[in-house]
Amino acid sequence: MPRVERDAEVTLVVLVYRSLRWLDWCMEGVDESDSLTRYRWLIVANDATDEVRRDPRIGLDFRNDDPSEFYINRVYRAWNTGVMEAPTQLVCMLNSDMYPYGQWLDALMAVKGVNNKTVPTSLLIESGRLPSAMPNTVKNFGMNPDEFRLDEFLRHAKSLRDSHGFPNVLTQPGRLYMPILVDRQEFIDVGMYPEGNPPGTTGDKDLIRRYEEAGFEHVTAINSIVYHVQTGEQEWPK
Repeated sequence: MPRVERDAEVTLVVLVYRSLRWLDWCMEGVDESDSLTRYRWLIVANDATDEVRRDPRIGLDFRNDDPSEFYINRVYRAWNTGVMEAPTQLVCMLNSDMYPYGQWLDALMAVKGVNNKTVPTSLLIESGRLPSAMPNTVKNFGMNPDEFRLDEFLRHAKSLRDSHGFPNVLTQPGRLYMPILVDRQEFIDVGMYPEGNPPGTTGDKDLIRRYEEAGFEHVTAINSIVYHVQTGEQEWPK
């Protein structure tokens, strides 16, 4: 908290397509965190099931012209639309299989506030389901919301936070790509996400490359600590 409907400082954009359980879990983690930044939600149904589309939390029912198109193309297109439709200038994109700790959002905002020429992303504790660009923080706290070991995660995240010290502006060179805090105009100016993975790279990396060419620095806000299950809705429930 604090979650608001008016006078938000930032909009949190999340995509969902078939599992409201993941959305419940992600929103619970954000709403129970200690951040003081005023935020509001924009939940984007991306070629979603009828059950998801009917959920009252859905703020944008996004439907691609070809719902059978390769999924990553549709995902990047939905992220771009979510940023464009957000009611605030600052937008934080995160996945539904992410559960944040403590002042995660305050840290992203603090880094951006101190140096506007940064693109801050969170420090991820990834489950190990897939190889991680942050191997030193990989730890499995559960592969789905029903198996999530919350108390263990909170203790571990606190130990990481304590080891870093408490200034929220602390950073390291950027490694992973979400949660990511962007200024909408800057995001538009660098061309937004490509509508698919360019040859030899990913859409995330291509976006960051263009930010860096425009004079921005991709950084990890090390006190923005977030658990990432990896491949959430794709893998569970079957």
